[in-house]
Amino acid sequence: MRNKGDEVILRDKGGEVVDAVIYGDAKFNGDAWRGAPLQRPVEGMVFKRKGGKDTNTRRDWVLLWLHTPYFDAKRFNCEEAVAFVSPDCSFEAICDELARASSFICLNVYEFESFALKDALKNAILRGVKVKILLEGSPVGGMSDEEEEIVEELREAGAEVRFSDEPFVNHAKYAVIDGESVIIMTENWGNSGIPHEKTFGNRGWGIILRSKELAEYFKDVFDADFRRGKAELNEGAKENREVYGKTEKGGEVEGKGMPELLLASSDAEYVLVGDIEPFYACENITVEPILAPDNAYKEILSMLEGARERIYVEMFSAEKIWFNNEMMNPFFDALISAARRGCEVKVLLDAKEYNLDGNNDNDEVVAWLNGIARAENLNLRAEIADLDALRLLKIHNKGAIIDGQKVLISSLNWKSCSLHNREAGVIIESEPVARYYEQVFTYDWNLTVKGGGEILRPSGKTMSEEWGKIFYIALTFVITVVIFLLIKRYRG
Repeated sequence: MRNKGDEVILRDKGGEVVDAVIYGDAKFNGDAWRGAPLQRPVEGMVFKRKGGKDTNTRRDWVLLWLHTPYFDAKRFNCEEAVAFVSPDCSFEAICDELARASSFICLNVYEFESFALKDALKNAILRGVKVKILLEGSPVGGMSDEEEEIVEELREAGAEVRFSDEPFVNHAKYAVIDGESVIIMTENWGNSGIPHEKTFGNRGWGIILRSKELAEYFKDVFDADFRRGKAELNEGAKENREVYGKTEKGGEVEGKGMPELLLASSDAEYVLVGDIEPFYACENITVEPILAPDNAYKEILSMLEGARERIYVEMFSAEKIWFNNEMMNPFFDALISAARRGCEVKVLLDAKEYNLDGNNDNDEVVAWLNGIARAENLNLRAEIADLDALRLLKIHNKGAIIDGQKVLISSLNWKSCSLHNREAGVIIESEPVARYYEQVFTYDWNLTVKGGGEILRPSGKTMSEEWGKIFYIALTFVITVVIFLLIKRYRG
């Protein structure tokens, strides 16, 4: 079948059309297919009918890699959640969870270049924990010497390591521990994604979710992908090369260690967001797994379309136009529609040069959204992050907050190619968890907009408000002491 588009038509003996499926640039007129065609696939992918009632629309089909099972969207109740952010507290949160492991750890991550996290896994192996790791077989820029060394050392310690096989791109970032908990991250296990030192790194979000049912779901996903992995690297994995949907120029390359020039500069230091610590929640937490290519498109779109008050989005990489000029980015279309029905919408995108020097990337998205907002007088605003004011290496997040109730944390950038990768994430429904991330987003947003002016702290107050409160308390104390001394002197 043609990669760009084709159709399959089923006819009865009399030549009447019984059923049809079309995709890409194909066109078909008739009741056997209604509405838009299925999205364009990548070579090596298959369309599978999901079952149930045949509606003769794209809702009946899912696009998968050959020989991979389909994982539908489900909802799970979660006993406890531990929310964290990079660079503030991601390392300690992840290490604490790894230290709890007693049976097994299954890690699926695009890149692994942190020697400190490698040591945490080795410690787990030494106390009898079985460790399996799935890595991307052809990372952007090739596999680094650091990652190769980490793989070799973990294998020697007893870990089983496999690599995803082309053309399947493994871009997920999650871990399953003991069949009890799941760690979901926007960050790779690198020096900038999960930094050991809090004064350097990316802005990223992560969460630990304790639920046996959710852990079983992600363990099934891991097992299916791990079985398809290879023990040896893909040919050319050590070379600079292009992988579908990710180029060396615009890809998600984690820091290969901390650059000396960057560390020597005071601008490289990260001002802690009020010393953000992991946040614990344990009541009324509902979780929905998000997977690409299986269900991410439908579930993220549904989440955005359901917003009624506000949507805050923080994203590493995005496109205005999807699938080679076939359609406008449907996620941003949903944001525009939300603003038109009265929602407050804010979008904060990364400012690294590879996200700004193309003709269909972050700056084009910002110009497009702000242009529509001005023309229609919408409560919609998009910004390119001020990395100097934030003192971050980059915004590597792929997150959103809806109505102060729901949070999306995933590995999926808002680019059409991401729908073909293995991406993993969750939508968490919890007001306390949403409030935690909303405060971090507000900090990043206000520093960008005001260039270091008034910013909201995690308490929800601006810095001047907090200092004002401190000044008022201090002034009250001084006045009290003076009055006390005057009374004492008068009585004496």
